[in-house]
Formats: sequence, C-alpha cells, structure tokens
Amino acid sequence: MSPRTSKQFDKIRQEKKEIIMEVSLELFAENGFHATSVSQIAKKAGISKGLAYNYFESKQDILDELITHGFDSIFQNFDINKDEILTKAEFAHFIKMNFKLLRENLKHWKLFFSLMLQPQIADTFSKDYQEKGAPMFQMLFNFIGSQGSNDTEGDLMVISAMLEGAFLYAVVAPDIFPIEIMEEKIINACFKIIEG
Repeated sequence: MSPRTSKQFDKIRQEKKEIIMEVSLELFAENGFHATSVSQIAKKAGISKGLAYNYFESKQDILDELITHGFDSIFQNFDINKDEILTKAEFAHFIKMNFKLLRENLKHWKLFFSLMLQPQIADTFSKDYQEKGAPMFQMLFNFIGSQGSNDTEGDLMVISAMLEGAFLYAVVAPDIFPIEIMEEKIINACFKIIEG
C-alpha cells in the first residue's frame, strides 16, 4: 500500500470536519449551544476531544463555521454570473435552488433553523446575517427597483420575510406547506409584489 497523497489527506480532513459540524449542529439544536460540550461532540463524532480541537479551535469556532456554511449554501445561488446585477431568471433560480437545498437535506435545515432561533444564538446570527447578506440585499433592492416597484424598501422587506418564512415553514411543517407547491407559489407571489 502506497502512502497517502496530500490530496487524500485533505479529503479525509474535510470529511472529518464535515462530520464534526453535522454532529455539532445536531447536538446544538437538541441540547442548546451552551449545554453542549466539545467532549460530547467528539464522542458522538467518534473521535477524541484532542482531534476535535485539531479541526476547530473552540465550540464557538464550530458554531461560526456552521453559520458561514449556512450562509454560503444559501447565497451561492444568488447572482449566478456574479456581475452584481440580478435578473428575473437569476432571482427565480435562487428561489428554486434554495427549495432544492431544503428538499435534499430537510433534517440538516430543520436543525439549522432550530439552532438559529435559540435566544443565545439569534443575536450573533442576526449580526452575521446583516453583514454577510448586505451585498445580496443591495442587489435585490436594485432589482426590485428596476422592475418598477413603487415601494422598493417595503417590497424588499416583504419579499425577504416571505422567503425566510417559506423556507422555515417548508422545513418545520412540510406536510402542511409542501415544498413542491410552495416553490412556484412563492416565485409567483414575489413577482406580483415586485411588479405591483
């Protein structure tokens, strides 16, 4: 057997990191962030506590990575060609791809939303959301204005709240709010608001 290459080591490292993050998300959501220890995370991940610290400096570091990963997953489908100008097709694509994310890993997103709603986490999440989402919100604001909105700021708030609510309800109550039906209804509702 030949020794592992650096590419193989990177792959193993990334896989371990993802396991730690997924286990952490589950424990943080179920027990609360502050009630979960790195020892509990390591045990559930099947690694030593020392190895966990080899991947993350602290429990807060894991949380920060989870939040960043969540934002990146959601925002990666926004402004596909990265020209900082949102089109109708790109906006519809963004909504469809985020519903697809939910469908593909409903359990993950249920845990993610549960974690983000914890009082101790909500403040940090809110600050990160404003900071990391600012470029996206500016593009969405410009897009809404370019489509003839009479109340760009108000429409931005309503559309943002509607999207967040739709994603949340699709995750926590998929039997009542089926993702497949919600997807088209939300896209149509957004364009009705934008176009007045």
